[in-house]
Amino acid sequence: MAPEFDKHVPPITRRSLIRTAAAGAALAGTGALTACVASGGTPAPGGSASAGDQTADNPLGADKKLPLEVVIFNGGYGDQYGKEHIGLYNTWAGGEVGKMSSTVKIASTLQTRFAGGNPPEVIDNAGADAMPTATLVADNQLADLTPLLDSPSVDDPNLKIRDLLMPAAIVNGSYDGVMRQLPYVFAGWGFWYSGPLFKEKGWTPAKTWSDFLALCDTIKSTGLAPFVHTGVHTQYMDTILDTLAIKHGGVDVMLNMDNLRPDGWDNESVLAAATAVRQLHDEGFIMDGSEGLDHTTSQAQWLQGRAAIIPCGSWLENEMRKQVTAGFDMVMQPVPSLTTSDQLPYEAIYGGPGENFIIGENSKNKLGGMQYLRLMLSNEAGAKFAELTGSLIATKTASSNLTNPTTALQSVAEATKAAGENIFSLNFAVWYSALLDARKREMANLINGRSTPDQYCAAMQKAADEVASDPKVKKFTRQS
Repeated sequence: MAPEFDKHVPPITRRSLIRTAAAGAALAGTGALTACVASGGTPAPGGSASAGDQTADNPLGADKKLPLEVVIFNGGYGDQYGKEHIGLYNTWAGGEVGKMSSTVKIASTLQTRFAGGNPPEVIDNAGADAMPTATLVADNQLADLTPLLDSPSVDDPNLKIRDLLMPAAIVNGSYDGVMRQLPYVFAGWGFWYSGPLFKEKGWTPAKTWSDFLALCDTIKSTGLAPFVHTGVHTQYMDTILDTLAIKHGGVDVMLNMDNLRPDGWDNESVLAAATAVRQLHDEGFIMDGSEGLDHTTSQAQWLQGRAAIIPCGSWLENEMRKQVTAGFDMVMQPVPSLTTSDQLPYEAIYGGPGENFIIGENSKNKLGGMQYLRLMLSNEAGAKFAELTGSLIATKTASSNLTNPTTALQSVAEATKAAGENIFSLNFAVWYSALLDARKREMANLINGRSTPDQYCAAMQKAADEVASDPKVKKFTRQS
């Protein structure tokens, strides 16, 4: 019997792929949430579902007098931005009706409140302890955000929120065509270097892999390690390999991987990408000891000048803020193209919206919650978020509304703008924990010289085929 496929594409996680490894544990806990909801019966409909007087200042017709509760995940972005945003809401409401709290344990803190029919209005559902969105949707626990999408943006009344958001934000936040969560933050991946160091040495960031290898050889000749990565969390290098392969072969490579096709990994593009990654080892371009470094330790080594280039996501500066020395001026560039005839341009990057905000269906002030999200998407809120976190929000205008950005944030903004529609990501690591585990293992073997590119592709294809043929594993499909 053919396996059942779910057509929903889950949201992209943001900070690092470390939390992807926790996705299996989060999904495994979905039964607990379902059981709690079931034991309490079907919750009553949430309050403030009907709009009041709608004005230019209040297009959703939210009741400004109703209390509003916001819970922020206090992770890599911190919670200061939440304090700023709740201030914007209270200014709009004309009183201290909004309250914000933060936690690192979202599910542990809020699961029983959802089960009891008394959830907060707005939740930043992120981190390793995030609540499983699919289960919340299935239990009718999340509000339909269509009214938010159809409302005018704060800064341009002629521009609806749905047209302000990056298209991927709506896709990633929707279930069966209905938006149930708002991916607020855009994260992109690339190679990072110190601008002043490269200028001092006369080094030019490479756009092709052959030029990159030549650059690494030049760097190595100075006694500096060209490249450092986190060997403990091989998902970082997995993402670089994915980027190389997808840019080389186009979006079909991405779709075939996610859809568990028989040639998803056994193809020319993945082999070429695996060969490129293995070259870093074979040429001695990787800093000694990288295999034993975790993400922050490898990033610290880079910041201390022990290596020239590191692969990471756009949260790098904020994550290492306390260790960045004056004048280091980090810069992100796209991962180089494998060839000059790749299907996607050099400017294409791996990335997408994440950090999902949800509104409880049974909260007392749903429309107030949507107004809060609307204010979060304003230029003022986006600029404040960028200032505090070094990251962009997932709107089309975010890169144009920065105030005195750092070199890191400016480079991310420029890369995002240059990429345009050529921004992509994979979902199979979230969908299939067995495939995630296989990829982490096989990347460790490849990057450390214990397997060949052919062996890497064969092992990954075998793992994908096993998932595809396992009737106990729920399958998902992706169309774009």
